[in-house]
Amino acid sequence: MKKFSNTELLKVYKERLVNEFHNEEIKPYELIKKLLEEDKYMGYGLYEDDKLVAYAFLCKCDDSEYIMLDYYVVESEFRGSGYGSKFLSELYEVTKSYKGIIGEIEDPNYAVDKDDLEYREKRIKFYEKNKLYHTNVRSSVFGVKYIIMIMTNDEFIGEQVVKSLRSIYNELFGIEALDKQIEVSIV
Repeated sequence: MKKFSNTELLKVYKERLVNEFHNEEIKPYELIKKLLEEDKYMGYGLYEDDKLVAYAFLCKCDDSEYIMLDYYVVESEFRGSGYGSKFLSELYEVTKSYKGIIGEIEDPNYAVDKDDLEYREKRIKFYEKNKLYHTNVRSSVFGVKYIIMIMTNDEFIGEQVVKSLRSIYNELFGIEALDKQIEVSIV
């Protein structure tokens, strides 16, 4: 595993990430660049013989006990072969200075069709298998509904997760968007 330089992360964003997510989930290039310059964003890649197998982008902020897994991708040719689990475990180790990793997973209740539902449920099972715990926190970010899972060895309290997630969303999108376009709640 290797931490990306800012240049490497932006290259992965342009060449790979934009092809892996729905348009409404992809943050603008300029926002990613700004966050990198402010040291609020970072990425890691898992390599096999100099070939990128998986990558992750994470968002952090000074007043959050947690770090957020913003994007997580295992390249299609390597899915189902254990790389995803290995990489997630290694990410957890390199982020030990935080209380845990917050994961946003598209809520299956809002799937657009059967294939989308299967995809969302498969992602949840992957994260469950890799020791991410369900929380009672949900978010809606510009209309995209998420369940919030967390990877931690500590006990967590929903209110702490909400506070950290709101801080991270504020870093990502600003207070105006946080007030008008984003909801974070305990269910």
